[in-house]
Amino acid sequence: MGLVYLDVAQALILVFGGVVVYYAGKAYRKTRSQAMLFLAIGFAFVTLGALIAGVIYNFGTKDLGTVITVQAYCQAVGFFIIVYSLARAKG
Repeated sequence: MGLVYLDVAQALILVFGGVVVYYAGKAYRKTRSQAMLFLAIGFAFVTLGALIAGVIYNFGTKDLGTVITVQAYCQAVGFFIIVYSLARAKG
């Protein structure tokens, strides 16, 4: 039963992350700001981490350690890109 809550949380991350990526992409198309493009890509990585983790868990290994590790690496890359985009926007 507890893992159902994990699936629900992952689904919420996908929905809300997808909305953020959509609006960041829309802002990029409007402004052509590369910082906004990198922001969208960063949030896409964070969001895809949840998707990949869910797929690995539900259709592959049931090892939560592996799932959490994959999701954490995707989030780390995504947040690195987000920080890069914010630093780029400053300069």
